[in-house]
Order: sequence, then C-alpha cells, then structure tokens
Amino acid sequence: MYLQYIPWLALALAIVFFIISYILIKKQMKKTDALQLLVKSLLASNESFKRQFTEIHSGTVGLGKKIQQLDSMVKQTQENQLNLVAQAPENRPYTRAAKMVELGASIEELMNECELPRAEAELLLNLHKK
Repeated sequence: MYLQYIPWLALALAIVFFIISYILIKKQMKKTDALQLLVKSLLASNESFKRQFTEIHSGTVGLGKKIQQLDSMVKQTQENQLNLVAQAPENRPYTRAAKMVELGASIEELMNECELPRAEAELLLNLHKK
C-alpha cells in the first residue's frame, strides 16, 4: 500500500533537497560576493595607506635633514658665542672705545685706535660723555 508512494516521496524529497541546496548556494554566493567586495575595498585602502605612509616617510626624511642643518647652525652659533665671551672685554672695539672716551679721547683717536667710522665714534662720544 505504501509502496506506490515511494517514488513520489523520493521525487518530493529530491525536489525539497534541490530547493534547499539552491537557496543555500545562493546565500553562499552572496556572502562570497560580499567578501570579494570587502577584499577589494581593503586592498584599495591598503594602497592608499601605503601612499600616505610613503609621503609621510619622505616628509620625515626631509624634516630630519632640516633638523640636522638647524642643529649644526645652533652648534656653530654656540661656538661663536663662546668665542665672543672668551674675548677679553678690553679687546672688544666698543669696550675699548668707551674706556677711551672716559679717559678723554677725541673722535679721531677713536676712529684710528678702534677702527670705527666717524658716525659711530661721534655716537659713542655723545653717549659716554653724558
């Protein structure tokens, strides 16, 4: 009695299995497509980050060179400053000129002894006489 329904039951099960398989395959294909889009997006982002990193790296290298130049300039300035401080005050032209004015030197003496232009010698004379 039930034997006559077996072929129909097998056919129905096969159809149900086919429909379920088809639905699952479609879902899996959608997931695969979504993952492929995500991978493409990530690869594009990765390329963008690589370019940005390269630009930042190049800027950093240039900045490092500039810092080295500035450091060299600071060291040279410090050396110059130390040399100026190390000079005896009486060896500095304006210090000598001021002392000479205090001792009553004339404009011509200031110009000759301290190698100052006339305008500077006059200025020093006027400043230190007061």
